[in-house]
Amino acid sequence: MKSLILYYSRSGTTAKVANALGTELSADIKEIKCPRYQGGWFAYLRAGYDSVKGRLPPIDFPDLSFDEYDLVIIGAPIWTSYPALPLRSFLARKPKLPSRVAVFFTLGGHSPAEKAVKMVEGFLPVPLAASLELSHDQVIEGRDSDTVETFVAKLNAIDG
Repeated sequence: MKSLILYYSRSGTTAKVANALGTELSADIKEIKCPRYQGGWFAYLRAGYDSVKGRLPPIDFPDLSFDEYDLVIIGAPIWTSYPALPLRSFLARKPKLPSRVAVFFTLGGHSPAEKAVKMVEGFLPVPLAASLELSHDQVIEGRDSDTVETFVAKLNAIDG
């Protein structure tokens, strides 16, 4: 099974999870970039404001052929209860993803993942294979490895 992790990370927390998943799955890892939200507090506030308004920003992402992958795992932080806008910008392009797609989210603890998962499902023509949510504190404090391993085991069980 060939897997791809495609993620957006503003502060680096989601990138840590993407790299852990990439190691566990021997997956390719690619990043969605969004210069609009790079930086400190002002960029953080702009991201929150844009998220509330639903303004999709321009993004930079690698030129990919999803045909070569059996599984694509997409990841992002949750902003104002929804997936970060750069991930929504990517999904709004209606990329031709494989039949197996999973999602992971990092969150600050005040926005549960249910709305974000439902929104991603609304963009996809197939049901999600699995979803994972990790709090910022879990990732930063290194308490995420068991949860990541459980998610990977679920993906591997579905595969095999």
